[in-house]
Amino acid sequence: MGKFFKTILIEFVNIIFVILAALFLFLAVRNYLAQPFQVEGKSMNPTLYQADHLIMWKQFDLDRFDIIVFPDPMGSGRTYVKRLIGLPGDSIVVREDQLFINDQLIEEPYLEPAKSNMETNYTEDFTLWEITGDPLIPEGKVFVMGDNRPGSGDSRQFGYVDIDEIEGEANFIYYPLDRIGKVGKLQAIE
Repeated sequence: MGKFFKTILIEFVNIIFVILAALFLFLAVRNYLAQPFQVEGKSMNPTLYQADHLIMWKQFDLDRFDIIVFPDPMGSGRTYVKRLIGLPGDSIVVREDQLFINDQLIEEPYLEPAKSNMETNYTEDFTLWEITGDPLIPEGKVFVMGDNRPGSGDSRQFGYVDIDEIEGEANFIYYPLDRIGKVGKLQAIE
């Protein structure tokens, strides 16, 4: 009876160890590497849709045109997902529905076909100066916009996003099943 009890005890300890190791691994990945995220709202249509389920990478290099996740700068407690348009030191102008970053025209293919279906400008004209009073984006800040420009609350309304507040990069859609795949991004300009 003693040997049987000892064998059971060893197996029980092994099972507890495996469960704790799996829990530790799960928490480490979730807190430091990747986390599931669900899109709420239509501000990123047609790139992301309401209820898309994504993997958000927490360890990433900040690049222009990344789709980033951050808390609402206005403090509502909600989490936003938007496209990173401007980096520190950039100037931004939208004129006649065309985006200029540092006086360079930027193509935005992720806005099609929604942009071509509009009778008016998809993105209203603005300059960074008109919105923020700054000629260039300050250090430690970024400028974001949703891909659904007419229906997105973004840096045009709430201003900059602090780089330190960015939670991660929306990188991979895992649900719905017909949309599984990597979230595309443009090549960054030099």
